[in-house]
Amino acid sequence: MNASARLAREYSAKAEAYERHWAPVIGPMALPLFAELPLRSARRVLDVGAGTGWHLGALTAAAPQARVLAVDRAEGMLRIARRRASDCAAMDAQALALRSSSIDVATLVFMLFHLPDPAAGLREVRRVLHSGGMAGVVTWGTSDRVDLPIWTEALDAHGASPDPRDPSVMQQGRMDTSTKLEELLGSTGYALSRVWSRTVEHRWTLDELLAVQLTCGMAARRLATLSPVAREACQSSVRARLANVDLLDRSEVLYAVAVRPAD
Repeated sequence: MNASARLAREYSAKAEAYERHWAPVIGPMALPLFAELPLRSARRVLDVGAGTGWHLGALTAAAPQARVLAVDRAEGMLRIARRRASDCAAMDAQALALRSSSIDVATLVFMLFHLPDPAAGLREVRRVLHSGGMAGVVTWGTSDRVDLPIWTEALDAHGASPDPRDPSVMQQGRMDTSTKLEELLGSTGYALSRVWSRTVEHRWTLDELLAVQLTCGMAARRLATLSPVAREACQSSVRARLANVDLLDRSEVLYAVAVRPAD
């Protein structure tokens, strides 16, 4: 099983937890993108890597004349997405089962960094866009996650193995600045329209923050490598430390809108 298939299996297994704990946090961050895309006049819209589809309602409302097709490789995520939109399909973003030049607008929301070859994914999206069609990307810039250093220190101290997720599906470093994102889009044949960023704040409760990491975050993956006793000790240590921390996250979110030029 390759890294992408393993990641799809991981996301399928944690889909309900993702929908409950993480999608409501990052879903609203996608919404500023939709105002910058020609969705009102679009007839066919493709949402690549739709996940559980938290943002599909807003996307559909912004494109009232369009058929919106949501695709993802993780079947477990799509089962939840289908509660919001019936037009969902399992597809690999690097090999879309769609005709060339058949899409007006494509969106890629917090998913491009999960592709082993982000450039190949962008070229594939470019293939299915018609000439003049537009792609919109949302991804992470810099992030000030208050809990991650604490988790990392505690997991290391208790002897947890490194994150078992394959590094090839964690490509954020290739697109975590405006310049990198511009270069990635330009190198894959797009004409750049606009790249911008926003700083987003989210204040957690202690229980909410722990729930994210213990069900669908990095900590859950590494905790699984510990014995039950060490796992409990690690979690207790982190809870005690986080109880004395201001649980305000500040993250930079990057947005890009690009056009497939005329052939």
